[in-house]
Parts: sequence; C-alpha cells; structure tokens
Amino acid sequence: MNYTVLAASKATGINSSRLRTWERRYGIPRPNRSNTGRRLYDEDDLLLIRRMMALVNAGLPASEAAKSALSSIEVEIDEIPEQKEDDSYAKIIVTAAINYDESTVVDEIRAYRQKFGWARTFDEFLMPGLKMIGSRWSSGELKLGSEHFISAIIRREILLGVAEVHSPDPEANSVIIACPQEEQHDLGSTALWLLLKQAGLRVIYLGADVPTIDLIESTKQLMPSAVILIATAPNSLPTLGLATRGLLAERIKAKIFVGGAALSYENDNESFPGVRLPPTIESAADVLIKNLG
Repeated sequence: MNYTVLAASKATGINSSRLRTWERRYGIPRPNRSNTGRRLYDEDDLLLIRRMMALVNAGLPASEAAKSALSSIEVEIDEIPEQKEDDSYAKIIVTAAINYDESTVVDEIRAYRQKFGWARTFDEFLMPGLKMIGSRWSSGELKLGSEHFISAIIRREILLGVAEVHSPDPEANSVIIACPQEEQHDLGSTALWLLLKQAGLRVIYLGADVPTIDLIESTKQLMPSAVILIATAPNSLPTLGLATRGLLAERIKAKIFVGGAALSYENDNESFPGVRLPPTIESAADVLIKNLG
C-alpha cells in the first residue's frame, strides 16, 4: 500500500513539513515518486519514520538518529545516553530563536567574535547553536519559523564580516566555493568564504544549489586554483558525486575539495573525487589555507 505525504503524516503523527525536511536533510525516508512527482510512502518508509521519531524522542540528536535508523545496527532506546545540553552559548541561540530576539543574539555573536575571532565563533558558538535548534525542531519543540529567523540573522552577520575584509591581492590564488545541486544549506560554506577571504585568498562564492553544468562552466571561465564543494544534507550526495566526477571528466586543472556533514552518510556505492575536508569549519579552513595560501 502506498501513502501520500498527508496520509503518511496521519499514519505516523509527524507533520508533512517535518517529513519533507527529514527527507531533505537526512534521507529519512526516500519514498518513491509517482509519474507526476508526488511522494509515495510504503510500509517500510513508515517504519523508518517511526523509528527515527522514537530515537529523537529518546534524546538522540536528529542527525545521529537518522544514521541509526538508516543503518543495519539497531540502537536500543534505553541504551541512549542522556543528552546534556550544557552549552550556554548554544542555548542563547535557541532562546533567541524561540523569542524571535534579534538584538540579543547579534550582541552575543559580535561579543564572541570580538573576543575569540570568527573561526572559534563558528565552531564553538554558531554551529553548536544551529545543531541544537535542528534537534529541538526535529523533536517538535521549535517552530520552523524560529529556525529560519535565526539562520537569516546568522547569515547576515557572516556576510557583514565578509564585507569588512579588504579585497585580496589580485595575484592571490582564487577558489570557487559552492554547494552542489539540491543542497540548500549554505551557512557552513558561507563561513568558509569569510575565513578564506580573511586569509587573503580570492574567493568566488556561488552559494547553494549550483547545477553541475553551471559549476563546470564557471570553473572553465575562471580557472581557479581550487573548487570547494560543501554538502550538508544526504540527499545532495548524488549531485555532489556528479559535480566532482564532472569536473574530472572535463580535465579541470583546479584542485577539488569536498566537505560537509553529508559525507558521514556516504556508502560504498558513492564516489567523491577530491581532498576530504575535516568536519569543523576552522580545521577545514586550515587545510585549505595550507594547500592554497
């Protein structure tokens, strides 16, 4: 029996918006499609959704719950350790999101950046906060509007930081940063843009959801020293593979780097040519600067 997204929502108790987001971010589930493109869920999909929700309700972060639900290794609910969300800075972002409190989160971001610099602000403050927000949203504790609100503020602060950095030397190495087609989450790649520009590299930032053909054409035209592709959601892994293999097929001379949380979901059937970047933004930037700076 097949279920539409609305029927699957009623059968599992998970609203249709969350089902679509779980599919986009974590590949939970990956329903078939009708001839007209409508999602069609089967009983196995519903079981996967219920398993995911049980793990999230038990306290497992959504990203870890997705990995467990998709894997062949079963995690017993009573074996999940209690999640200790004792990161006071991450909680500042969550509270600001709940209250739609722009001034508090902006003041805290700027104070942290002033004291520790952008790299630590990303890895110690902003990314843990966004991860906590994602977990709270997945468990139904936070509205999607709150997540969008806080993400927009963080993006604006990063872009202000980019604008404050002086233009690089025209002779400096140039790099393209992009997210592959269907990847909509670009805060991590935007953060890399800022850190690499601070390091003196010439960055051409193409942003989210870049079609492979356009990426290849831009690379041919600009002839950068490197192409950096960042993928966060597991459903963008196929297009990440297309992009990297497409660049190789065109004999692009630029070095290829790949990074992002989506790589933790890859399987043996997927291939991503290029240098793997470490998971944190600061360490990824360090690798790139050492290779290209």
